[in-house]
Amino acid sequence: MVLKTILSKLEIALDDPPYNYVIHTAPFNSNELPHYHWHLEIIPRLTRIAGFEWGSGFYINPVPPEEAALFLREVEVAVSHGVEESTVSG
Repeated sequence: MVLKTILSKLEIALDDPPYNYVIHTAPFNSNELPHYHWHLEIIPRLTRIAGFEWGSGFYINPVPPEEAALFLREVEVAVSHGVEESTVSG
């Protein structure tokens, strides 16, 4: 339910952008790593790839995570009779 909510918020707030997601897990050839937790990284494609990204393989994200989180918190997603209804507050 959490993943559905987050993806719905991204769809509404960012005008249905294409995105990739990556599941990060602990290395398979290691013993248990108590400090490591798996997590899902969602990467919406909002800008075009430019010279730095092509040349280095590193991607620049101009939005701090705190701002992105604040922005997405303002998007309301409600489930009503199995159909999502969404609004942007503000």
